[in-house]
Amino acid sequence: RLAEGREFIISYDISQSVPENAQSAYMNRWYGNASERKCNELTRHFNQRYIVTPDNFESLRLYIQTTSGEDFLWLNHFYMLLNDPYYRWATADFIFNRYQSGFLDIPRSQFDQQLGEQLPDSVGTGSLARYGQNLLTAIRDNGLLQGHTKKTIVSPAISAKTMAFMLYSLSDLGVGCNEFDQSPLFLSMLKPRDLLVPLFNEGERLGYWEFTGDREKIKLNLNQPSLNSWLKVCVL
Repeated sequence: RLAEGREFIISYDISQSVPENAQSAYMNRWYGNASERKCNELTRHFNQRYIVTPDNFESLRLYIQTTSGEDFLWLNHFYMLLNDPYYRWATADFIFNRYQSGFLDIPRSQFDQQLGEQLPDSVGTGSLARYGQNLLTAIRDNGLLQGHTKKTIVSPAISAKTMAFMLYSLSDLGVGCNEFDQSPLFLSMLKPRDLLVPLFNEGERLGYWEFTGDREKIKLNLNQPSLNSWLKVCVL
């Protein structure tokens, strides 16, 4: 649902209610030929995912108009990490541990078994299997898995600019940038610090932050007081 999610971000009117926006989505074909019922469902779903705060959403709308499709995969991943505890477990716990242990495959039976330990006891076997499949599909669509039947763990490149968007967003939400190291976002990126250090050096060169860390610990000081300030000074 990446194309639909991007269209939601561009088109959603934050001054109107979710039902009013859902009606606009149906009338203006935000989601292609989706039915009115499906438009209601998707609009509610995307509202929960992308609108963390009104200010952050407006910044996201501005930012995605400056980015590539690859950047949007990371942004979608970021907002799913924030809002979906099971997605967060799957990427920052299960997949991270597989990757750290040297395994790139996803054993479906093992994944479903451990997912079942996270979900409420009331979730039946059939629902568990469907939910597990949906989770893995979302992770694949966000670029962290490859394959349809057999899925393989991958770690796509990320730009310093999109890394900055995420860190400034977290800072606005009260999460200090020096809490990034070992956070769910850090773990789910599946990148050793050796690969992240050049990324953070690039961000420093672009004026996004002062990088004070090294290959032992990622540490930095943001140069702007807020996401909106960073957008105005460094991006727009």
